[in-house]
Amino acid sequence: MNEEESKIILAEFSKNLIKIRKKQDKSQEETSGLELSVRNYQKIEKGESFPSFKSLLIISKNLEIDPSILLDIPSIKKFTDSKTKKSKNPLPQK
Repeated sequence: MNEEESKIILAEFSKNLIKIRKKQDKSQEETSGLELSVRNYQKIEKGESFPSFKSLLIISKNLEIDPSILLDIPSIKKFTDSKTKKSKNPLPQK
């Protein structure tokens, strides 16, 4: 992933997060909860930093959604699709 792809993914993630939070009429404080500082949450929502895996789980728990919903953005799908097509050893299907 190059720098440009990373910026696009972060921007789309932030936009998706804000949309979900506002749809649920939750504040940033409610969404960050007690386990994640509001300032760190704000950085994620502003697109200044990627959430850690732990932060992603905290946010999804506080929004009462599956974490995959937060990651359901076009640029991630496009990025993973292009990488899967290039892979010589794709993951086995279940």
